[in-house]
Amino acid sequence: MFRSCLLAICITVAPVLAQTQSTSQSHLDRALLLEGMGQFEEAEAQFKAAVETAAKSPETGALVRALDHACTFYQDSGKIPQAESCLRRLLHAYQQKIGPDHLTINRVINRLACLYIEIGQRRKAERLGLDKWLERLEAEDPKSHDRIDLTGAVAALEIMRGNTAKALALNMKAWEILESLGETATNSGVTVLNNISIAYLEMKRGPESAAVLERALALAEKAGFQGTLPMAATHANLANVYEQLNRLPQAERHLAKAIEIIELRCGADSTRTGAALASYSTLLKKMGRKAEARHAETRAKRIGETSGIAAFVQQSVDVNDLGRRR
Repeated sequence: MFRSCLLAICITVAPVLAQTQSTSQSHLDRALLLEGMGQFEEAEAQFKAAVETAAKSPETGALVRALDHACTFYQDSGKIPQAESCLRRLLHAYQQKIGPDHLTINRVINRLACLYIEIGQRRKAERLGLDKWLERLEAEDPKSHDRIDLTGAVAALEIMRGNTAKALALNMKAWEILESLGETATNSGVTVLNNISIAYLEMKRGPESAAVLERALALAEKAGFQGTLPMAATHANLANVYEQLNRLPQAERHLAKAIEIIELRCGADSTRTGAALASYSTLLKKMGRKAEARHAETRAKRIGETSGIAAFVQQSVDVNDLGRRR
């Protein structure tokens, strides 16, 4: 009797569900294509349509898939309020689909943490319970990429607390895991090296920070990661280190490269582009290139005004979340 009833329900629901999922996937495919072509406003509209269509389905898989891509889009383009709302909704969808305590939930928790750390909202990041999730990963899946990724977020949080030595030790442990897996020449490898370099810089060990980032760039170039956001973050971080070491021409070269990649991946009007341009303006002023500095500053201000941001703050880029992206 149960088997017959279940089959009847599936026959009744399946055609509608299939149509809903197909429509959502069509919007999603279109969104990803438009994003790759640099048509970001059109892509955003398609991501929204994919989510809205998938939300009408009683099965959460399509919604999780649409939200996952939409959240990545918002994070990549620096649309923080939209990214936070999207990630919260994705977390709820995951919890409904697999349960609130399923270990896979750590992936969304990690992405939320990275978002909060990026914008300096330490308390929100701390309320996510990162340490408990990391303890579970260490016990249940010790050599997973989930553990490596979450270790980076926990380390970044420790830096915000002023515990730089602990942050460095955590990131070094993540690197050891990658070495044991033979996976250092990956986006995860680039990410971990960036995080190690940030810890060194916070400890006033600038030359070591630069050396680690130079290694990350060499590794990324050898692996063919040119044009990716982790590559842009590496160039931006290296520019920051060189600027602090007063190696301004080298800093300018790397920051210009970072801007080139960010504009391509996120758009000329992205807040990430605006933040990079603001840093570029400051650097060019130090180099006495006033006309170029004014041009970069004007562009940054225009992006800020459009986005409702009063001023961009120069900081090292936490690339932990970017390690999983394009």
